[in-house]
Amino acid sequence: MDEKELFEQGCFLPGWATDEKEETPISQVYVRQHKDLPTLLKELDEIKEKIQEIQARQWQLSRKIYFHDNQLAQE
Repeated sequence: MDEKELFEQGCFLPGWATDEKEETPISQVYVRQHKDLPTLLKELDEIKEKIQEIQARQWQLSRKIYFHDNQLAQE
């Protein structure tokens, strides 16, 4: 019997009962990054392009749904 089957039957392994927390210093978790303006502008343009692509896909899907709901699609 594997661990998944044991879990589904309510039999927990002894290792699952222990809570092991590893505390990391905040300096390792959060690292401040300073980027120059051209890099930030480039990233912003990439985000805008992704948003425009998503909006275009959303528009295409809404048109297809409209045609499907109104039975305008040819069979």
